[in-house]
Amino acid sequence: MIATAQRSFIPPQALIWGLLLANGFLIALMLALAKAATSQGMPAVTYAFWQTLIAGAVLLLCSQKRRSLLERRLTRYFLISGLTGIAIPNVIGFYLVTKLGAGFTGIMYALPPIFTFLLATSIGLEKRSWIKLAGLSIAVVACAWIVLQRHSEISSPNIAWFAMGLIIPAMLSIGNVYRSVAWPDDVKPMVLASGTLLASAFTLALIASLTETPIFPKGTGSDLIGIVVLQGLLTALTYLCAFELQGRSDPVFYSQLGAVAAVFGLLIGVIWFEEHYSVTIWLGAFLVILGLRISNRTKAQPSVAQAEPVR
Repeated sequence: MIATAQRSFIPPQALIWGLLLANGFLIALMLALAKAATSQGMPAVTYAFWQTLIAGAVLLLCSQKRRSLLERRLTRYFLISGLTGIAIPNVIGFYLVTKLGAGFTGIMYALPPIFTFLLATSIGLEKRSWIKLAGLSIAVVACAWIVLQRHSEISSPNIAWFAMGLIIPAMLSIGNVYRSVAWPDDVKPMVLASGTLLASAFTLALIASLTETPIFPKGTGSDLIGIVVLQGLLTALTYLCAFELQGRSDPVFYSQLGAVAAVFGLLIGVIWFEEHYSVTIWLGAFLVILGLRISNRTKAQPSVAQAEPVR
């Protein structure tokens, strides 16, 4: 459907930016839903398990080439992509969102661009560009500024929470580059998204078993079940768009969706959870947007690993 729309009337560059904005908003919304669920007592691992299982199953049912998931060449791709891009970041994010708020946790998803850029240039996947480096640096420094300001606003903060938060951008950066380098030939984004989500659900089930975390928590009400189902459906849409975006752009451009999610996260935190942020935090959000604008003064080019989107 997305491919058909692109061929008919949507310019490729507009489609890429549309996917980036939609992805960022959906990620921020997912964190908000996670806060609503985990604050009611559902463990982060349990929530992440059902989120990825439902999303993976939905995409699998919608896929026309389900047997592709059974190909041995894709097993390693699904496992690494699922661990670095979904399982580890989401479990940590869902845990921290109840401790530090939706806005702050969203900021953690904004930090990967600079690390992705440095990693991609070091292996020749991205051309060196001082303009792009400067823009990304401004965005990352602005995110760091927001973190420091938010730290000062939280009463009795635990430094371990902030240390855990840094694992999120580290894993996402590795995943961004890996998916572009190891992108399988002749496999559609829906299949890749489904396999990655189901692999993530499998690893989360193992984590739940090892940590003795219940997959079916006692006292789960209908409201909580509704949130989990809605999260699963939104996650399916999120990762379908994410793989479409990565297939059409380079890993550095793709990694910027976290910064977009951070800005949306601040807005959702204010509107939904009535979180309050100082003027300096909003100034930091503005600088994030400015940094991304500078870094994208040149057109986003398809990645080396995926010059044309798979169809």
